[in-house]
Amino acid sequence: MARVEAELFNTVAAHRVARGLTQEQMARAIGVSRQTISAIEKGDYNPSTVLALRLAHLLVAPVEQLFSLPASATEDITQRHAARRRDKRDEEGK
Repeated sequence: MARVEAELFNTVAAHRVARGLTQEQMARAIGVSRQTISAIEKGDYNPSTVLALRLAHLLVAPVEQLFSLPASATEDITQRHAARRRDKRDEEGK
């Protein structure tokens, strides 16, 4: 199966500012460079699951508040899942 890169929206910068943190402070707290934080905030870099969870912990926010997929991506997932369920039902009915 091919890997699909999806656009990822994030509110990391807004949460960081609300917590009164600089990029440098946040980077040191979670063990990455300030450039990594900057790239995440600009949407140039999608963090690993571990890094996203570290950010969520530091910012006291659910990871789903920090990162989200565009509606088009979630609609595509829903449509694929529904098609697979229909296919499975059709196979079971044969």
